[in-house]
Amino acid sequence: MLRAPRKLLLNDEGNSALHYIDLDVPSRGFTCEGPGRDLQLVGGGRVLRSTPTGYVEIDLTKNGEIVRSAALAGLPGAVESARRLADGHTLILGNSAAGIFVWELDKNDVAVPGRQLSGSGLEMGRLLRLGDEGTLLFCSDTGGKRLVHEASWQDGVKTLIDLPSNVPAERIVKAVRVAPAVVVVSTGYAASLISVDTASGQVLQTIGGKTQAQPERLRRPLSPHFFSGFQLFANGDTLIANWQGHGQQHGAEGYQLLMYDRDGQLVWAFDQAEFPFISSVNNVIALDHLDVGVLHDERGGVLVPIT
Repeated sequence: MLRAPRKLLLNDEGNSALHYIDLDVPSRGFTCEGPGRDLQLVGGGRVLRSTPTGYVEIDLTKNGEIVRSAALAGLPGAVESARRLADGHTLILGNSAAGIFVWELDKNDVAVPGRQLSGSGLEMGRLLRLGDEGTLLFCSDTGGKRLVHEASWQDGVKTLIDLPSNVPAERIVKAVRVAPAVVVVSTGYAASLISVDTASGQVLQTIGGKTQAQPERLRRPLSPHFFSGFQLFANGDTLIANWQGHGQQHGAEGYQLLMYDRDGQLVWAFDQAEFPFISSVNNVIALDHLDVGVLHDERGGVLVPIT
């Protein structure tokens, strides 16, 4: 049972960098500089990372070398998320003045005809994910309405969940479907992970939160500030990035990687202060037991190989 991951990909928003950390063999670590947000293992030892203008592919076997870089022309706004499909196409999500947009690009990074979606008037799109049935899931936070959307090329963008006003959530980041009628959502500044019934909108479970207990074993306050990117495991554990703020010099604040069990008990916390090159982590992949040679995705919630 995974309780303390040892091989970590950390997206450091504060320092605009991607770090690889091997806690057992520190000399294997590296840093790849540049802004970005989303992360995906795409096979061949590479990780796909979204950038504001497109994406890059970083070779994990070559000390973090950028081996492919796509700066996409003609986009209506800045990119937040990028996802590779099994056929080699790439999905991107971004934010424009008109709303959230999703495009599909072919292997040459050319927009696929008929594969552009627009969430008109929607704001704060962050991480795009796919469902098993081929639909697209993403969140928005517009005028105080915290929405999870389900979209398809045929039917456009629809609201799957409108979180009730009594559910703490602000700047929600990521949603994945874990059952036909259940999605898991990171709630941003509410610093929690919630499981929501998509039919009723009822919250089935809340993990974390601003008022969670402070573990005695920690050397400083836990500082649950902003729950962002997360990774679900088959045993029910969840690893989540607890982002601490924009910019540099946040490395000594809080514990920025937290692992909870299926019952919501904190079972592990990563102390980024031991690594002075880290500022503020907003996304993570634990590579333990994953084959970086193959494409992975989380269409059923858990990160698994995709063929």
